Order: sequence, then C-alpha cells, then structure tokens
Amino acid sequence: MLLSTGQESGVLRRRGSGAVAVLLLLIGVLFGPAAYAAPGAESVEVRVAPRSDGSHVTYYLLEKASQAPSEVLLLVLQGSDCNSVLNNESILTGYRNVWPQADLLLVEKYGIDHSLAYSAEPERADCPADYVQHDSPGQRLDDLQLVLETVRQQGNYHHYVVLGGSEGAVIANLLSARVRFLSATVAFNGGGRFFLDDVLHSIAAEHDSAEAAEGSLQEFRGFAAFVRNSEPVELNVSGHGFDWWQQMLSLDQLNVLRGVNSPVLLLQGGQDRSVAPAKVDELVAAVRQSGRTNVDYRVYPTLDHHFLDAQGNSKVDSVVADIRAWLGETLTGG
Repeated sequence: MLLSTGQESGVLRRRGSGAVAVLLLLIGVLFGPAAYAAPGAESVEVRVAPRSDGSHVTYYLLEKASQAPSEVLLLVLQGSDCNSVLNNESILTGYRNVWPQADLLLVEKYGIDHSLAYSAEPERADCPADYVQHDSPGQRLDDLQLVLETVRQQGNYHHYVVLGGSEGAVIANLLSARVRFLSATVAFNGGGRFFLDDVLHSIAAEHDSAEAAEGSLQEFRGFAAFVRNSEPVELNVSGHGFDWWQQMLSLDQLNVLRGVNSPVLLLQGGQDRSVAPAKVDELVAAVRQSGRTNVDYRVYPTLDHHFLDAQGNSKVDSVVADIRAWLGETLTGG
C-alpha cells in the first residue's frame, strides 16, 4: 500500500535479514523565501517553518495569478515515497485540478526539499538519512499542522481542503481529526481499518497461489509482531524506519474517521493490488454503523491503485472531475 499520488512500488526487505517479497505501496516564522519554478506550475516561493528540534519544515504556496485572492486553499499530500512533493508531476498537473481556482499548498517530509530529484525507485540510495530516521505519521501530522496554522494566520481563506492518496489518504484523515478548521477531506486508495490487512493483501497479490504466498505472509506477520511489541531499534525496511512502521501498524482508521466531523470523500479502486478493497468496504460500513453521516464513499470497480484500467489507461482525469463535483456541492452547499 501507500502509494504516492504519482507512482510507488517496491520490494519490502529488512537489511541484514531474509527478503520478504511484497509490493508496498502505499506549515510560525518564515525564513528567507526563495523563488523556484516548479515543473508544470507557476513560480512559487520556497518557505520554511521552524520545528521545536531546531530543524525546519519546507513548504510551498502556489497562489493563483488573479486579481481576486482565492477563497480556497488546497493541501495535497504525497504518499510514502522518498521524493520532493514539489517534483511530483501528478500533483501539479493532475490532482490540483480538483479545485483549479484554489491556491495550492505543498509540504515536504522531514529531511527533504526540492533539491532531491524525483525517482521511482522505492529504496533510492540517495534518500536522506534524516528522512528515514524521522519520517512517521506523527511527524507528518505535526509538520502539517504547523504549516497550516502559519498559513492561516497570514491568509484569508474561507475554505481549507486536504487531499491525499494512499499514505497521503491516511495522513489526510488523521489531519482532519486533529485540525478542526478544515472544510473537506478527500482520501483515495488509503486502505482499510488496519494497515496489516493491506500489506498482507499486497503480498498475496504478488503470488500465484495462497500456498506460494504463505511463507512471505508468515514472515511479514512475524516482522509486524516484532515492531508492534519491541522497543525502538535502528532499522530500514522498504525505506522506512522503526517509528514509521510501528505507528502505521498500530493505527486504527475506524477510530480516526469516527473523530472527523467535517465532510469526507473516500475513493477506492476495485482492482487495487496494494490495499484490500474489501477491507475498505468493511471500514466504510463500520463508520456508517457507528452513526457517522459525514463520510461519502465511491468505488471504481475496474480501476487499480493508480486509477488505471485493465488496459493501463489512466482515468485520473475522470476521478478528478468526480472529486471536483463533490467539492462543488460540499463547499457551496449545493
């Protein structure tokens, strides 16, 4: 699971141990803004906000060139890959179009800025060590809240919208449960209630039979049990450190969604091999059974984790159009 809004795939391996074959997909004070021309987008300012540990969060605000200021701020979250969000072409040319008139907010992960060139490699050799050590759902949430509150103090937006895919979907839901001034959340292909179920689904999808998958499934179950019950240790598994794995494997998305009061749109590809579509169905049913009426759900039966059809054709534009229609009703009340 845990795809970016672009592309991610990879083999999960624990360095120094046996390999497990599995496909894992799945901003305050401003200092010295600098100009940067983002690929496929207008020039933006590079901004930073200080963390309590002495480091800083890098973020970007892409403001629409118009006489009237935008009333909507759209925060788009990348997935689990080690890449600069500003170098993610699918965000700049695709997903920002869910509300084209919005200003676009992008926030980097710990240890990353736009100088890191884009790579589709799941375990890139040049991934910053600070990223592997510090990246986690909790760190991303703290960074995003810091940036949002900074931008909110300086702007005059009426609506704040967050959108994310795969890990970005999980983070979007967590953020919406914490930050109460968000107007709407869009989360796609973010998996079911428990991360473990989605990883096991992903492993099984890479094998021809249940028998062939059993060894890899058992090995990952052992790794998951170790991480959930162990004191922190130094490790790097599929480009992620101990905190990332422990937090992801401890997360309950049902509890998260029960804590969100603003409108949420969940979208899921029915042919997703990276997260388990059936588990997402179960999650949504449980959310609704709990009495929550703010969650809308849309399934695309023939599309995969990337919103590709069986012929490999991208249907992202169609999905973006659906999201834009939902936002139109949600933000305008009809």
